[in-house]
This record gives sequence, structure tokens and C-alpha cells, in this order.
Amino acid sequence: MEQVAAVRDQVELTMRLLHHLRLDDKHGATTNLAFSPLSLHAALTLLASGAAGATREQIVAFLGPAGADAHTALASKEASTGVLACRRNAGCSNPEVRSAMAVWVDASTPPSPTPPPPCSRLPCAGNPAAASAEINEWFSSQTGGFVKDILSNSDDDGGAISASVFLASSLYFNAYWDHPFFPHLTEEGDFHVSPDHDVRVPFMAGSHQHGFMDVGCYPGFNVLRMMYRTGGAAGGNKMFAMYIYLPDDRDGLPELVRKLGSSPAAFLRKAIVPEQPVAVGELKIPKFEVSLKVVQVEASRLLRDLGLDLPFLPDDSFSGMLLDPPQGAPVSSLLHQCFVNVNEEGTMAAAGTVRVRSPAHQPWATQVTLGPIAATTLGSGPTVGEIMGFAMPDDQIVDFVADHPFLFFIVEEVSGLVVFAGQVVNPLLH
Repeated sequence: MEQVAAVRDQVELTMRLLHHLRLDDKHGATTNLAFSPLSLHAALTLLASGAAGATREQIVAFLGPAGADAHTALASKEASTGVLACRRNAGCSNPEVRSAMAVWVDASTPPSPTPPPPCSRLPCAGNPAAASAEINEWFSSQTGGFVKDILSNSDDDGGAISASVFLASSLYFNAYWDHPFFPHLTEEGDFHVSPDHDVRVPFMAGSHQHGFMDVGCYPGFNVLRMMYRTGGAAGGNKMFAMYIYLPDDRDGLPELVRKLGSSPAAFLRKAIVPEQPVAVGELKIPKFEVSLKVVQVEASRLLRDLGLDLPFLPDDSFSGMLLDPPQGAPVSSLLHQCFVNVNEEGTMAAAGTVRVRSPAHQPWATQVTLGPIAATTLGSGPTVGEIMGFAMPDDQIVDFVADHPFLFFIVEEVSGLVVFAGQVVNPLLH
């Protein structure tokens, strides 16, 4: 039950982050968004494991009421998502899911007597630029090259390269649709960015036309679930899915976010779509590519606005990670980079998250190795249908035409974890 509660907390955190990112001046309601709740949750849990006192209590409270042990266990499972995806299909290559966490601590600051094994040191004393390059290379290698240069010499990163502690979480996802779209059927059409602004974008089509799909209809919005193939052939175990939440109104995305936020623990339950697939008339999904890099200023303000401020204040609250934490060395930056590409074949996505603590010294590196996932479900409770009212048309034929702004979520179906989330307001914007 603790893991069920932690998953609910992770879903709620997803909606809180999405809502606040939409309110942000730079990454707001008029831009495409993509982020990885799984990567962010893993990094926050790693940060909590190295914190102490009031700082640790605040981070745990921010993660949710499930508590520290439940969120630590969930982070362990998050880091082994790929194991879950393939463990029932020995030798499978689809989907390809890689997740890892790492810690780099200043060599001149004694680490905790019991840091997470195994440990290694980076040979870059007095050369923070080399340390930055090493960490960037780690992210690139972990994410297929899609997360790169997450640390730079830019002032926007708040002097991240001169930090003494780096807590990193990476995620790579590459999966094929269980029922792919046909590239020769992709054709341009109007996407309504706003009631008075249209753009021409490529819309995908395929064997789904006039077939059966998982679609749920609710007052004010529809939901489409598209499964990813697991194993070597279609029809195998389905472990991951993309959910597209499409408001009825072309300008209905803000209200949809508000509505989903009113019951975040329920909105991704399996009952969001009917138990039996429904007949689909017209199906149009735009191809899109979304990338996002949240640097220090926006990210730290985001967490402060959500009530997490103690990790950014100078104190000695990281005694769980450092034997003698330096005074005046708070978490100075939160860096998150995410990339999502959706096309006829499937989805490729990657994310990286770094928590940075100043000042600068040679890093001491710890690679965190975590165990396999145990299968869980979200458990009982009200579904979105019970809360918002299921409204399937009498004729049971549904059109799903995503020709105006929508939300998307990539979900691990067994546990309910949200792997990636975001919004598409204009498929032409990257």
C-alpha cells in the first residue's frame, strides 16, 4: 500500500508541475512543454536521502504524504523501469528504457561514511570545466545523445560548473506503437493554435481508421490511449502507453488542466478509457517534437512557488551526504532537460535532471545502482469517470482529431508511474 500511495503522490506532483510550468513567463501556456516527472521525482528523492533535519522533512513533505520510505522505494523502482518493461520478455529490445542516477561530491569535502556504492573519483581537480564535460558526457551516454550540454559556462546555469555537489537523474525511452501509423497516409492539415490562428502541420493516420481503439469520452474532453509494443511482435505484454487528453474546445486546454488537477490521483487510472475498445471514425494525431531546458532561475522559482525552499537556503542540512557540509552551500540550481519526439513509428524521449550545490571543487563520483521493480497497481478509489461523468456517444463511434492544443502523458501501465508529460500547443514549435 505504501507504493500505491507513493505513485499517487507522483501523479499529483506531475499535475502540480504541469500547472506551474504553464503559468511560467518563459515556459507557459503559449509554448510546447515536455518534462519527466519520473526523472524529477528520482532526483528529489536522491536529494532527500542526502539531506537532514528540516530540509529533509520539507523535501519529503513536498514529495507527498506517502513518506520517505515509500518514495525511496519508488525511486528504486523508477531507476529500474527498463527491467520491468522487459522482464516478461527475455531478450526483448522494445521498448528500450534506461534509467540511472548518480552523485558527484567535491573531493575536498569528506563524504558520508556510508555513501551509496560503488564509488569512483573524477581526475579533474581544480578544473570545473572538465568536471562539467564529464557530467555532460554521462548524460549524453545515458540518453542516446538527446540530453547534452545540460551544464554549461552560461550564467543562466547559475554557475553550475563551479558546484561541489551534483545529483543527477537520467532517463531514455524508445518505443514503437503496438499499431503503427502509415507514413504514406500522413498528410498536412490545419492545427488550430488558437481560435484565430491556424498552422499547417503533418497529421498521422493508419490502420486505426474505422477500427477500434481505447478512447474515453467525458464532459469537455476526450482521452486516447495508444499502447506501445512490448517484445518482438504486436499483441505482446503492454507495459507503456501514451495518453492524449484533448479538450472539446479549441481554447479549452487551461480548463482541462484545472479539471484534471482537481483529481490528479484518479486521472490516469485504467478506467479513464472503457474496458472494451470503441469504434473510431476519424483519427488524426499530429507529429510533434518537444524539447525543454529549465535552467536555474525558472526551476528554483518553480520549486519555491510550490513550497520547497529550504534546499536553496545556506545551512548544513546535507549531513546525510557530506560528513562536514560547507556553510553557505545550498542547492543553487535545478536543471532539467527533456526531449520528446512522436512520429508514425513510435516515440523517442529522454530527460536529465541535475541538482547543483556550490561552491566548486573536484567531484567525487558515486554511481547509484538500484534493484528491480515489483509490479503494482494504483489500487481502488474513484475513477475519472466516477468524478467527471462518462459520456460515450450512443452510437459508440468516436472521432479523435487532435487539431488543437492537448496534453500528453507516457505512463508505465503496471504501476501507474508518469514517465513523461507535457502539452502541445503548436506542433511546428520545437
